Amino acid sequence: MASRNGSMMQTFAVTVPPGIGAGQQFQASLDGQLTMVIVPHGSSAGSTLHVQIPVRPSSVQKYAVTIPVNVRPGDRFQANLGGQLVWLRCPPQLGPGKQMLVDANSATQENGRNAKSWPPPIAVPESIDDLDVPDYFLCPITGCIMRQPAMTPDGVTYDYDAITEWLSNKKTDPSTNLPLDASELCPNRTVRSMIEDFIAKGPDFLMKKTKEGH
Repeated sequence: MASRNGSMMQTFAVTVPPGIGAGQQFQASLDGQLTMVIVPHGSSAGSTLHVQIPVRPSSVQKYAVTIPVNVRPGDRFQANLGGQLVWLRCPPQLGPGKQMLVDANSATQENGRNAKSWPPPIAVPESIDDLDVPDYFLCPITGCIMRQPAMTPDGVTYDYDAITEWLSNKKTDPSTNLPLDASELCPNRTVRSMIEDFIAKGPDFLMKKTKEGH
């Protein structure tokens, strides 16, 4: 299987913090990028994980916002993004003190009414290249496993950074050729959850779930 690393990938060594075990997640800042690291099966607190993140395209601008005290998943709260006051909604699995990413483009286009929020991108383990990754985990543009699955109104899912970089030059969906704007994208939480399980529990878990579904 061809390597999916690509020339624009960076690899980082991350130590699993105390109290975090296999199958759990923790936030890490890698080269200034807020990411969500998933602890794979066989690793535990103190283990060193080698994870990859792509070099972020210059056209992609997101703000890292710390979720205030007393805000729970699904709650709305206000935040200041570059001097603009916007309403945000706390993503699932996050809570007070955690950080979330906010799409600066949607915040501007929606005139500060309701900026679109995204859970932090997944830091993909370097060893993922050795696994048989399902095609529906791969971005149609990059061919790499998606870190932030973003779905179009037509139901096509891409990695967020890849599709927004594409749309900065072209204004159409690369799969359908229909007009598309970055503000129309929304997180594909179902695919993201499946990718998280794949990283945490390995391909054997995914095959078991697939068989159970039939």
